[in-house]
Amino acid sequence: MTTAPTVTAPVTTATEQALMKFLPAPLLLAATAVIQALGRYEYHQNAITVVGQMLFPIFFAVLAIFLARRGTEGAFGTTHLVLLVAGALLFVLSLVGRNGTVPQLYPSVWVYYTAFALVAVEAALRIAGTPRRGHGAPTDEGPARR
Repeated sequence: MTTAPTVTAPVTTATEQALMKFLPAPLLLAATAVIQALGRYEYHQNAITVVGQMLFPIFFAVLAIFLARRGTEGAFGTTHLVLLVAGALLFVLSLVGRNGTVPQLYPSVWVYYTAFALVAVEAALRIAGTPRRGHGAPTDEGPARR
């Protein structure tokens, strides 16, 4: 007789669960800002402006994602949830405008700057939620002095 193989669920740590819980917020906000920036390029035809409008939201999103792994668990949890909902709403508004249903929403300056401001707030909250090193804690700057 053979027994059926058992399937075990993958073990996730609390940090991975928190990361997956709040990972979509910076991604949605950065995607919204990039979509809006690409739409605005048709009107001003300035490549350096578009690169800047795409670079900084992506930078802040990557920073927020990186710091989410290092931050204190549950710090500013409600605020991050509000930013997730706002990011999803702005992303949907951008898609509605892109499809031509409401043409005032794409490209829209206020949607771009709202998404950019919210992704900057997300990164700032991740920085604020990072635990501080104590005064007596040793630094990892190299070998100890003799």
